[in-house]
Amino acid sequence: MEAKEHWFLQGFLVIAMVIAQGPTIKCPSSPLCYKKTESATIYTCEWETPESMKNATYELFYSRSNSSESRTSLGSSRKSCICVQDNTVLNKVLVDIWVVAYMGNWSCQSRNTAVTLSERVKYEAPQRMSMARSSSNLTLSWDNKKDAIIEVKFRRLEETSGTWKTFKKEVKQAMVTLENLQNESVYQLQVRQMSKHVKHPLWSDWTPILDVPTEIPNPPEVNWTVEDFNNGTRLLKLTWGTPPYPVSMQVNYNLSLHMWPCLLKRKNFTNVTTTEISVYVTYSAVSGDIIAFNKVGKSSPTHILVPAKHLTFPSKSWPNDRLIPLNYAHGFMKSCLEWYKSTDGETQPEKVNRSKLNGTVKKKLKHVRKKMDDYVRYYYLVHKQTDGKPQSTEMCLMYKKEGAPSKAPDHFTAPILYVTTNSAMLHWKPIPVPDQRGFLTHYEVCYTRRSQKNESHIESGKCHNSFASKTEYLVQNLTPGTIYNIHLAGATAAGSGPTTTIQIVTKPLPQSIIGWIIAGIIVLIAILITVCLFIIKRHKKKIFPPIPRPVVVESVNYRARNQNMYEEEEVHELQLHDNCSQDPNPEEATVLEVSETYECEDTDEKCLGDSSTPVSDLLSPDYKGQVLRLETPDSSQGEIDCMVTMLMYRNGLVFDMKAYSTEDVGIPL
Repeated sequence: MEAKEHWFLQGFLVIAMVIAQGPTIKCPSSPLCYKKTESATIYTCEWETPESMKNATYELFYSRSNSSESRTSLGSSRKSCICVQDNTVLNKVLVDIWVVAYMGNWSCQSRNTAVTLSERVKYEAPQRMSMARSSSNLTLSWDNKKDAIIEVKFRRLEETSGTWKTFKKEVKQAMVTLENLQNESVYQLQVRQMSKHVKHPLWSDWTPILDVPTEIPNPPEVNWTVEDFNNGTRLLKLTWGTPPYPVSMQVNYNLSLHMWPCLLKRKNFTNVTTTEISVYVTYSAVSGDIIAFNKVGKSSPTHILVPAKHLTFPSKSWPNDRLIPLNYAHGFMKSCLEWYKSTDGETQPEKVNRSKLNGTVKKKLKHVRKKMDDYVRYYYLVHKQTDGKPQSTEMCLMYKKEGAPSKAPDHFTAPILYVTTNSAMLHWKPIPVPDQRGFLTHYEVCYTRRSQKNESHIESGKCHNSFASKTEYLVQNLTPGTIYNIHLAGATAAGSGPTTTIQIVTKPLPQSIIGWIIAGIIVLIAILITVCLFIIKRHKKKIFPPIPRPVVVESVNYRARNQNMYEEEEVHELQLHDNCSQDPNPEEATVLEVSETYECEDTDEKCLGDSSTPVSDLLSPDYKGQVLRLETPDSSQGEIDCMVTMLMYRNGLVFDMKAYSTEDVGIPL
């Protein structure tokens, strides 16, 4: 029983002691008081607080060291720091400072800190750090106008698990340079600073870890595309590539564009993180610049120039003060007139004239025309805003007054002149726009041939026109091995300009070709002769029929004397007709037919006839050279005169002969 009472009394005493002591708390650390600058009038006192004292209330006290004066409160706060206004006595004497934490009914006091506040300065961590890399050096700068001691610790990004390298240096300006860094490596670093003008300076806090990328060696490569809506508005899309790693780390872009012609001010696009941008523009030229930058520097700028949409064909002249721009609204911000000299026909010059309405539109345009020069090409555009988009409502390529070109096309040169045996391909450079003095309508190409007998004599030539857009022409139908003078000139509506002349010599035909041509002509003539002979031989009888000798009536004695002189002739058929008979019946006529031919050996025999003929004696087999005798002893002279002799040959020739006497009729066979 007594033992139980003893254990009960011990437990009660423990509980009473815990209640008497209150909750378990840890006191804050000794306060650290300092000024942020040497000339500051506010002190900052800060201390560390345990996790269990986050909800406590803190009060800061001070008293002179080695003095019996009572303590003085400098203020209270629920935070772990208190800002104290400057006190002349507190600033210059040695004082003890401490902090008391209150939590409920319990309190806890830190240890005292003896300090002269004027000798304690703690700068802030360097602010707004800027970096610049050049070759193997890195320059750091920040906002601080006083001298200080700088400490930098750095390491390569690939060595995050390694130790930091430190660099400490006194600087007179807020700038320090790290040397001998690797150009293509990314670094990490931290910086802190400390005053060197007080007796007990304090290091500032470290800056956050900063990544140091490599420098950007090359400017951005910009590509642009234009989508024309054919209504005076274009969509301009700019794209550029991302630099390779590690240059690409934390790279941004600044872009400025002059895209609204009615104002000189550019539109800026800053801190662009993408690699493309699209904007609406007019038909006028768009210019601008783009720069890539990161923490350590920036690239050189890339100039952007999107040419104007120029007309490629002649438009008009402006011979009087009539109004050309039609869509011209009052108000410079809503609409404007832009005009300039077109020096090369494509590029917009730096100097561009923009109208400002100081009076009526008519007066303004008259003033514009007076400022223009004759024989100079101008380009004008009218711009306005439509639904928030820039738009070119009118565009024109024009001359105030046109004239003939003042310059000939550039001389021909050997590399651009190709000559063959019968042609020459001409190439030339176009007349520069300032020398055209008008819209070119065509090029005149003339060529003349020198006489081969008298080289000083020039024969009349030919002229041809070539399109103004062409810079080449093929001269054809030339004579081989001949000297030609070729003249070239540009022409406008006002006339032709100066000519440029070149002398060419067409190539002669090679000897081998001449030999082949002669051989070919000879072969062709031989073929024609052969064909003609073949045709004549095949159709000789139709074209040139044989003509027999006429019949000669001879006496017997004369025939006997000259029998050997007769030519041999073969008779195919012999017919005798009585033309004196009144009976037209041919069957009753006296007919002598020889259907077969015989040769007569004896010249005194009768060798005509066959079994059916009225001739009693047939022709002998050897009839050639003989005379066929036809005798009618019982007939009178009148009957003989009525007899008709017809000789029919195999080739179809027929001879009709009439006997005039009672003598024998002889036909040489």
